[in-house]
Amino acid sequence: MPDMYTFQSPNSAIKSENGSTPRFTPNILPCRIHHDGPIDSTDRFWTPLTDAKGTYTSTYTDDSLICNGILIDLVNLDNTHSSYFRGRKLRGRRVAIPEGYTGIVATPTERVSQQPVKNSSAEDDVAELEEPAKVLEMQGGFDDIMVWGHEVLPAADDPYVKGIEEWVRFAETMHGTPAPVSK
Repeated sequence: MPDMYTFQSPNSAIKSENGSTPRFTPNILPCRIHHDGPIDSTDRFWTPLTDAKGTYTSTYTDDSLICNGILIDLVNLDNTHSSYFRGRKLRGRRVAIPEGYTGIVATPTERVSQQPVKNSSAEDDVAELEEPAKVLEMQGGFDDIMVWGHEVLPAADDPYVKGIEEWVRFAETMHGTPAPVSK
């Protein structure tokens, strides 16, 4: 059986200087990277940058921005993004997390929750105690994600775009309280 996890509020060490939780922008790349862990320098491989206006001060040619020899993400006028990864052009779009939801970046720990998790099924009305859930520690949050595609923008039927824009609303409809029917 897979491990069960529970969230734990961030500890004070995670708070930034201004007292808020750090904010991130997850990037979903159209490739498989056979590595799961930290690397020495992310700047060498992936450096999307924008300033407060969403513009760049470095020089660029065509749709490429080169800063210190690194190709950088560009924000286009239509609020799409372009970048290059290992020589291939990527085009991306931001997908907002629906209102009422929060994106969380968390890491698993070996700590165990103090409260046991109950497992109940439709066939069995008796709840049995499972093994204690491991703690996921919150590292930060996000309000949107960047979904990237090779040469083209991810369309509305992209599984990640669809999952956020359609399936969340569908799940709310399925599990929400039905609205009263007026006659």
